[in-house]
Amino acid sequence: MFGSISTGTMRAEDLIPAFADTLARLDKAGDYKGLLAEARAVSDFASDDAYAVLEELCDALNGFAPDYGYFGAHPGDGADYGFWLSDDWDRMAKDDGVLFVSDWSDVPADYAGGVAHVNDHGNATLAWIDAPGADPREIWSVV
Repeated sequence: MFGSISTGTMRAEDLIPAFADTLARLDKAGDYKGLLAEARAVSDFASDDAYAVLEELCDALNGFAPDYGYFGAHPGDGADYGFWLSDDWDRMAKDDGVLFVSDWSDVPADYAGGVAHVNDHGNATLAWIDAPGADPREIWSVV
């Protein structure tokens, strides 16, 4: 789920529809119907109301960010909006008790919980093991 949803623009008239479309796809429970209706009703994209809707869309999308990720501008490009892995994801994960391994065989047989597999190339996978001996269920993976 990490990656861009809008690139090359910071204009509200471009961002609001892109953010609203993404939120509509993610909001399976329909919790944001009101916000989506507001977003689709914006006609003056330079108004304070438009910027308030844009901020609400960002907050809502951030709630759908993967574990240890966020929704917002890419740290290297302010006109590239999407879901990104937090720079300090590994510290946050360690603080949460996630087990870090460099090989899946390093996971103890009696372990259940979060596992971060980081290989020697820096590729990372966050997974969850539901019960001892169960196969890891991937949450996300980044290269």
